Amino acid sequence: MFCAISGEVPQEPVVSSLTGHVYERRLIEKHIQETGKCPMSGEPMTMENLIAVKTNPLIKPRPPQATSVPSILTMLQLEWDALMLESHQMKTVLERTREELAAALYQNDAAKRVIARLIKERDDAKNAVANYQVGEQVQQEAA
Repeated sequence: MFCAISGEVPQEPVVSSLTGHVYERRLIEKHIQETGKCPMSGEPMTMENLIAVKTNPLIKPRPPQATSVPSILTMLQLEWDALMLESHQMKTVLERTREELAAALYQNDAAKRVIARLIKERDDAKNAVANYQVGEQVQQEAA
């Protein structure tokens, strides 16, 4: 069971009742507070959509007695959480940008094909008019 945002095993796993994805509680709560949307589907999401998952608690080692180390660990955990959220958002934006670029390239290619076809039709029409006028002149001279 891995967090859909960080890819790590969650310490406090929760599951979304909307999508069924598993998240780390801290990460998904922070994401919902910032955007109000599900990070995977983009649908509106609230804290009420999260269901706690019961797991066997892992035995964690006791923290060292030095007061600065826990604060450093907390700071590093917050930094890691922010980095994972940013990474997920960047991946989402990248995917959306790729889709937009593919659509724009397809539209550009289609426009070029239409323009080429119209130019060919215009040239064919000019040739037909020129041939018709030459044919009329020949007929008038013959008459």
